[in-house]
Amino acid sequence: MRHRSWQFLVTALCCLVASPCLAQTDCLIDGPASVGLDQTFTMCAPQGTDYEYDWYGPGLVGNAQARCVTARVGVARSYEYLLVISRYGTEVDRCKRIVNAGGVTGGARSCAINGPGSIRVGETARLCANDDGLHTYTWTGPGYFQQTGACVNVNVDGTYYLTSRNDITGSTRQCTHQLSVVGSEADCVSGPTAIDRGETARLCAPPRTNTAYRWTGPAGFTATTSCVTVDDPGTYRVAMRNQTSGRTERCSQSLAFYDGGSGGGEDPDEIVWDNCPRTLPFWREVFRTNGSGDLSLADLRSIARWVDEHSTYFNWTNDLEGMRQALSPASPLTRRKQVARQYAAMLANAAAGELNLTPAGRTEIGLDLDTRVSFPGATMLRDLAALTDRTLRAARGNLARLNSTLTAVNQGRNIGPVCEWR
Repeated sequence: MRHRSWQFLVTALCCLVASPCLAQTDCLIDGPASVGLDQTFTMCAPQGTDYEYDWYGPGLVGNAQARCVTARVGVARSYEYLLVISRYGTEVDRCKRIVNAGGVTGGARSCAINGPGSIRVGETARLCANDDGLHTYTWTGPGYFQQTGACVNVNVDGTYYLTSRNDITGSTRQCTHQLSVVGSEADCVSGPTAIDRGETARLCAPPRTNTAYRWTGPAGFTATTSCVTVDDPGTYRVAMRNQTSGRTERCSQSLAFYDGGSGGGEDPDEIVWDNCPRTLPFWREVFRTNGSGDLSLADLRSIARWVDEHSTYFNWTNDLEGMRQALSPASPLTRRKQVARQYAAMLANAAAGELNLTPAGRTEIGLDLDTRVSFPGATMLRDLAALTDRTLRAARGNLARLNSTLTAVNQGRNIGPVCEWR
């Protein structure tokens, strides 16, 4: 029994916290370097498959989630505009553009903001300017936040602006920083949590004025209305962005199918799940032999390409050979290599589901990015994948514990209900 929600796995597996990690975009903003005061100007983002855009900065006019936006400012200074590129609700990259208005020259380097782009709920982000002793700094942000000084500590989701003033020349610069608070999804979506197959569910976010809605969900689902009608199982998320302040609220709702009760003795109220991952030895063997367990060589190439495209840690010239080496034993077998092997196997499970490939007989693979897992900093598979990617790249974290978690996931343990092997 296959869920169409597998199509949702085209989502890029990006970083959970700090800077985004799927740096596959040509992150250049097309727009003017200088404009006159009260002059409308246009900036355009790079194009990409299924890209979603969020623009942040002063004077934006109209839709701030379009590929091209217009802006107008009335104060002579250098402004920095921030563009966040996402794919199916997952951040892919961040781009910046400096625009000098009213005849000023130079750029916004004096107010460049250092700090994370994302934190988990309950954590605090420290945002800092490049304090050179020549400038004074003023911060503004969501909830009427205002503070002076080179550094501030913040924990509220939204857009922060830093204005620096040169005490000698009087020139000013304004920089932009968007902070996301991960894990702050409130239980605020109204609608059912389970439906019969063939039925639809109506999910509604709280009504807000001056707010832009963005839904993402299974099978590549997206919408921009406050209420949506859906029929695929999985988790639906809605981001509600205040058009003035930039502050974003996030809500989610999981939807499952009831078992229709057509099978003998089956509980009609039982929620159906498919979670049947394959282990590292399985994937190592099929890649070593160029296909087995109902997987052809073409299937393996597709899986390897998918893994390469959805990870920043794996970056192969030859996808098939790269995947084979990632899964193979190494001498010595370091902890990092061991984690990377389990990670490659987990991504292979996701790829097989996304590409509708069913290895080894009738059993389905049903891991998706919303599958519940248990690990510090990761409550869902998407978090675990992003955390693994980041940990392998940054040489930090508890690799031993991460490896044991990945092993459990690949063996169908600690990931919630799993289907029976048959």
